[in-house]
Amino acid sequence: MTDKSNRWLGGVYVRGAWQEFARDFLSQNVFAREADKEKMAQKTKEAVNNRNAKYLIFHPDKDGWTSDDHHIRFMATVISDNLLKGLWSESEWKKKGLDIAKAIYEVLSYLRAIKSPTDPNPPRYEG
Repeated sequence: MTDKSNRWLGGVYVRGAWQEFARDFLSQNVFAREADKEKMAQKTKEAVNNRNAKYLIFHPDKDGWTSDDHHIRFMATVISDNLLKGLWSESEWKKKGLDIAKAIYEVLSYLRAIKSPTDPNPPRYEG
């Protein structure tokens, strides 16, 4: 990974969404399975395109939120913030929105892999 990528991952346009996801979802679901990438990318694209307040409002009410909701919130927030920052143009988002959403899903998967605790009781293989 490049220095620029590392700075972006640790910067304000990703870090805040990651901290919120870790606090509001991972802290109670440490070993939760990852959500379906295709489904999350499509729902995130729709949320960003529709400017869905459920996911894009500053402090959403998360009562009753599912795992999918938390994943979409992270992805939609990162995408929206980076659209505003100018990482992608509006026309680029319109042409490649689904690909961008899939890439942000991979960012979330990467952050989970490097930041999440390991299972203290992993499966054992009997020989």
